[in-house]
Amino acid sequence: MACHFARWAMTDAEPDTHRLPQEIVLFAKHLSEKQRKRFLNGRVLLAEMIFYLYGIAELPSVITLPSGRPSFESPDLPDFSLAYAGSTVGVLISSEGKVGLDLEIIHARSALVNQQQQLQLSAVEKTWIAMQSDPVESSLQLWCIRQSMLKMSGLNDQSPLTLSLNPASGRLRSTVTPEAQVMSDIEGSIIWSCAQSPSIIRLQCWRYEPENGFTRTQTLATDQQSESPHFMKFISLPPAK
Repeated sequence: MACHFARWAMTDAEPDTHRLPQEIVLFAKHLSEKQRKRFLNGRVLLAEMIFYLYGIAELPSVITLPSGRPSFESPDLPDFSLAYAGSTVGVLISSEGKVGLDLEIIHARSALVNQQQQLQLSAVEKTWIAMQSDPVESSLQLWCIRQSMLKMSGLNDQSPLTLSLNPASGRLRSTVTPEAQVMSDIEGSIIWSCAQSPSIIRLQCWRYEPENGFTRTQTLATDQQSESPHFMKFISLPPAK
């Protein structure tokens, strides 16, 4: 089964909430204006994706797991992950396994990320970053990849030592999620990273526009190499003995 990644470049227009349960719309009214629009846009994109892929006309019940990760209440429904970066909202969804999505804006968090990563980066990661033409951009892409893995695993920024990356070989090792694959790329000012356990067989990428619906932009497979110079793939190493 394919894993689906959709992005929506939000505008100031109010989102069409006709696929959302009334309780979600009412809940959003208690949020600040910025939080309300971001929350509703994320739920609308998820609802439209569920309708487009599975024919479910209204967004199913969503709960918050103890880790803080949103999830459909029914275990029979697909797993999903939401992410936001500036005016862009993204959703990653799959009917098999677990998924994690992260979006970052290039340079927007560079200083913060570099400070936080210094204690987290391995010698292998530091060496790889130093060899890149844009070390700040490369560091931020590794941060994005790490965040997608942590989100998929139900962890947070305080759990970095559970994951190690080898960018040169495209290998990763997670003590929490032993089997996983990641795809990541940089498009314009946005870095994205999609993680799935146990594997990403095929990643279908979509652009969403309220007036035109979903447009497929590309399909990526683990056995194919993207033409993008920033595209990265990671697969799991066997558990350390």
